Amino acid sequence: MNEIPSKGKKAILIWLYTGMIMIIIMVAIGGITRLTHSGLSMVDWKPIMGSIPPLSETEWENSFEKYKAFPEYQVVNYDMDIQEYKKIFFWEYFHRLWGRIMGIVFIVPFVIFWKKNYLPSPWFKRFIWIVIGGGLVGALGWFMVVSGLKNKPEVSHYRLAIHLIAAFSLLAYIFWHALKIKYGEIKLSKVNNLSIWIILFVYLQIIYGAFVAGLKAGLIHNTWPLMGDSFIHENTFSLSPFWENLIHHKDGVQFLHRMIAYVVLLLIGMFGAMYWKKISRNLDISIKFSILIILIQFTLGVFTLLLKVPVSLGVIHQLGALFLLLSVFRIHFFSKYESPTK
Repeated sequence: MNEIPSKGKKAILIWLYTGMIMIIIMVAIGGITRLTHSGLSMVDWKPIMGSIPPLSETEWENSFEKYKAFPEYQVVNYDMDIQEYKKIFFWEYFHRLWGRIMGIVFIVPFVIFWKKNYLPSPWFKRFIWIVIGGGLVGALGWFMVVSGLKNKPEVSHYRLAIHLIAAFSLLAYIFWHALKIKYGEIKLSKVNNLSIWIILFVYLQIIYGAFVAGLKAGLIHNTWPLMGDSFIHENTFSLSPFWENLIHHKDGVQFLHRMIAYVVLLLIGMFGAMYWKKISRNLDISIKFSILIILIQFTLGVFTLLLKVPVSLGVIHQLGALFLLLSVFRIHFFSKYESPTK
């Protein structure tokens, strides 16, 4: 028997949806942590004992002294007092604490479902990757943070992108399997190649969003649709070798983030034009939702840039990318598992 028993489906779906909501909240907390420059306030990683924050003034002073030994304090926050330190410590601590709570929420029900024989072998293997993936995302978070504790008080934008993509992919993986449980796995039609391209370009856009965030490239060329006085700013491809402009140059990274946004908008619009009112109700709803999300996300991106990345818009824009990814996975699911109506 390879199917989840009917008596376990509702409980498992609640577990998956709860996990999704917690990841979405985690992404929001992570965005606030980054935009308030709080991410380097905790300079060690103690997965177990680190769940207990400083509880006395002596412990706070010891924590602050540790922070003083690292570049962010020495270069950026050298005039910070302990009260200001407590404020930035809060968001990084809350970010890590939420991750620990998520670990409990993912692991404990998984073990219970396994013991109740709700998870036949194929589903056990699929869900064990959720547990492993959650731990991996946490480890990648520390991998990102440690890059900012060495010579420069800035995390690697490459590591930021890896951490963000891992979190988004875990959410998409959970969502995909929730759809399978809810709607079944009846394969009635061939995969729509355009939906795959949409997913790939959304992923590419998320990567470049992380590059923009990590390089603080959203703080330059705060105009739209032009970059300053021209469509392509004169500095956009000024580095040599050329490829440096594509992954490590603020101007080039911002330009590509802008351009990929147009491509995603175009691809989703093309998909909608091709299949509008010609497909199943579920796919029709998915397309309309994706069009709405990409329009909102595009607008949010413009205003986030024009206003020089305020915390609120920066967080909402990051969440918009997450919902866009889910919406295009839903398109792909129904274009794969349902035949278009004639």
